Amino acid sequence: VLAGCGAQKAQEDTPPPAPGSAVSPVPEDPEVLPPPAPPEEVIRYLVSPSVREETVCTDDGTVLFNGRFQLPMLTAYRDDDTAITEAQTEKETAALAAADAFNRKFSDWDITAEIQDAVGYAREDYAWRKQENLEWGGEYALDFSYAAYQTRRMISVSGIYYSYTGGAHPNTVYLAWNFDLENGAFFGPEVLGDGAALQEAVTAELVRQCGERAKEYGMQVGEMFWADYETILADWPSFAISFDDAGMTISFSPYELAAYAAGAQIFEISYEFLRPYLSAQGLALLGLADEPGA
Repeated sequence: VLAGCGAQKAQEDTPPPAPGSAVSPVPEDPEVLPPPAPPEEVIRYLVSPSVREETVCTDDGTVLFNGRFQLPMLTAYRDDDTAITEAQTEKETAALAAADAFNRKFSDWDITAEIQDAVGYAREDYAWRKQENLEWGGEYALDFSYAAYQTRRMISVSGIYYSYTGGAHPNTVYLAWNFDLENGAFFGPEVLGDGAALQEAVTAELVRQCGERAKEYGMQVGEMFWADYETILADWPSFAISFDDAGMTISFSPYELAAYAAGAQIFEISYEFLRPYLSAQGLALLGLADEPGA
């Protein structure tokens, strides 16, 4: 007890520090930092082909029909490369919905019915030719193939559908689809611009290119293309529109803009040409928003 009192007395007798003298600061509590932000949830999308092939022959081995369909199918992946089959977050739920909307466009295509019809026509043709002692004209065929281009927000699919079901020549149809991954829906080129400026500018460029193309063949533009070709060109958003790293492709199948002998008419429109007519949404969809000058 005496020792304790002595210690207390010594403290009381200690004079206060003189004004201006250094005083050891009272240690503060260590700074409490916020927890690190969780890593950003990354969803990746991959388009891969789903292939169906079918060959039908007669009893004597004659090939009646060959069919091959290569359809695009979309899969969503996590950042660790695992495919998302069951959603664990809201973002994954949206990704699965987007993939389903994309895939239904192609899975709803009734390929079986088209194959059955073509095989039926081939059997009838073969039986008739055999009865008339005519040579078999060759196998019937259906074929669809595609190419896909992707930005962070968009997938553009361009496809070619080839068919031969008898007659003087086969037919080829150009098709295209453009899909907004963020909104989970397909879109047309009209959403890329504000107002009518984009459509009018592209129409004028298509008319110009038609004139140049006819000149290359030594023809008048009205000779190479249908007489109402300008009216057809003005409706270009209704035809096969696709995109790649260079720009927009507008494809007119045989017969759509000119006679079959002229073949498909395919026009390329560069992003440099398109940029002044694109809206902020159009730039984002096409992956151009982050580029200088956007």
